[in-house]
Amino acid sequence: MVPRRAKAAEWKIPIFVRSILSRLHRAGHEAYVVGGAVRDLCMGRPATDWDVATSASPEEIVSAFRHLRSFSLKHDTVTLVHKGRHYEVTPFRGPDQTLEEDLKRRDFTLNAMAYDLGRSLVIDPWGGRKDIAKAVVRGVVSPEERFREDPLRLMRAVRMAAELGFRVEGKTLKAISSMAGTITTAAPERIREELVKMLLCERPSEGLRLLRKTGLLGWILPELAENGEVKESGSKTAALGRHTLSAVDQVTPDPVLRLAALFCIIARVAPSEHERKSEKTVSPIMVRLCFSKSMTRRVSRLVQEQEALAAYDSSWSDGDLRRFISRAGADQVEPLIALRRAGLSAWGGSSGQPLRLLDEIQKRMKRLMKTPLVRGPRDLAISGSEVMKATGLCPGPEVGRILKHLSEQLMEHPEWNKRKQLLAMVKRMVTL
Repeated sequence: MVPRRAKAAEWKIPIFVRSILSRLHRAGHEAYVVGGAVRDLCMGRPATDWDVATSASPEEIVSAFRHLRSFSLKHDTVTLVHKGRHYEVTPFRGPDQTLEEDLKRRDFTLNAMAYDLGRSLVIDPWGGRKDIAKAVVRGVVSPEERFREDPLRLMRAVRMAAELGFRVEGKTLKAISSMAGTITTAAPERIREELVKMLLCERPSEGLRLLRKTGLLGWILPELAENGEVKESGSKTAALGRHTLSAVDQVTPDPVLRLAALFCIIARVAPSEHERKSEKTVSPIMVRLCFSKSMTRRVSRLVQEQEALAAYDSSWSDGDLRRFISRAGADQVEPLIALRRAGLSAWGGSSGQPLRLLDEIQKRMKRLMKTPLVRGPRDLAISGSEVMKATGLCPGPEVGRILKHLSEQLMEHPEWNKRKQLLAMVKRMVTL
């Protein structure tokens, strides 16, 4: 059921936001709630980001809230910190420093509205509510001018359309296509953040397709922009297209998983003949977009292990599966299964042999994970000192090799992980 759109007089404005407005008013300044919060409230959605625009200067803002922790990262914007949450207070934009000029310089009409708390009034000079009713993302006044002011808005328009289930208005869409190349002047960190936000939408494939349609994808992810062909083992060759990108929609909306699903697609269309193409695709792209080393490692690992999972057949022994679980991590088994299933569905292999094999390996791994897994020497029922005592060896690499060999043996026979039996195995190894 679509939520009832409350009248502005019924909106619940957080107490702290009310206090920001009140303090600025008492100091003789204009102050309004602006941006995404007003949009969300107009749409009947819960507002999470609270921004205030004011006639006060940055110095006056800091002075009014000197009792609070604050910082400034963006030009002129003062971010107030209250109970761990951030609230941005920004002077009116534009040479005239008026509310009308400020709203005129905002990106899209649905974000170019303000709320006057004292009068319970939505100030909407550019038709934001009408565009919300039409489910349209439209640039304010001149899309070209708005995009020149901040080229990241090109990508933001696409992300907002995907996030809200809206379409991009024709003139705005044309401007995005004609100015797509200017996205390269935006900081890669900002592009990364917009990409992640898009991937966390309910249907990120819609945003990816729109990025491709406008030409933005060629500048952001050229590895995915061109049509490619891949061949799934035992299936027909498939072209990158509408259903292919839907693989990203089908995994849990977690940044790591959604990125891994995207990179699984990129790895499959990559021209490299490298047997583990993910090594040639994931890391360079994520470094280019300034992802953290930790995030890059996690995504790369998932893509690589998903490739290994795709190679499964019924001849794999239980030991092979235990090695896979040990290498990938038991907590990553279900995410990997989900990635593989999403890929099969998107590439048209969600029935027949590939799916049967996926169901088989899932059942086998669930069964194997019910028993303790020996992942290495630390999980053995004997220690290095016991090996030295039983063999007369001194500390050194030979002890490590014995422990590693025992660990490998237990991948096939975990039931042998008993102190007495392992010591007997060690003694037999020494006498050979």
